[in-house]
Amino acid sequence: MAQIIPEGWQTLEVTGAAQREIETLALLAQRLPGAYTVYHGVHWTRVNQGHALVGEIDFAIVNPAGNLLLIEQKSGYLAETPEGLAKRYNKQEKLVSVQMTRSTEALRKRLNAHSEADKPQIDSLLYCPDYQVKHPGSAGIDPARIVDAGRREHLVHTIRSL
Repeated sequence: MAQIIPEGWQTLEVTGAAQREIETLALLAQRLPGAYTVYHGVHWTRVNQGHALVGEIDFAIVNPAGNLLLIEQKSGYLAETPEGLAKRYNKQEKLVSVQMTRSTEALRKRLNAHSEADKPQIDSLLYCPDYQVKHPGSAGIDPARIVDAGRREHLVHTIRSL
């Protein structure tokens, strides 16, 4: 069983998208080996040209070698736009690939600044348990880094292979 940080997630009463994340967390806890650590809800902040940028990484998984896999989970419906996959938030669509890149680069920059020896390996994955991507090649994300509703049962295998 993988170690989950923070603790206490099993007792949370949540609904909607948060419930889907807790279900994913339970799956990861049960199916990943004990040598893996899963961080849930990693918030980050950085300053860029005098402005604070903030974001959240749904899951950050560290394997026994110290490699890091960031998982962005998008529950519910996604739009397949000419620019790539998008999620609607309060009448505004946001490109999933932009959100993922922003979080990955923010974490990479922070970790590299504190790594004197080898830089940590960071990879990313999109998990959309409720939506099957119709055109993965035009999603704006490497299709090998997408686990959608049609491949949901392969999530843990994909994590371990990456």
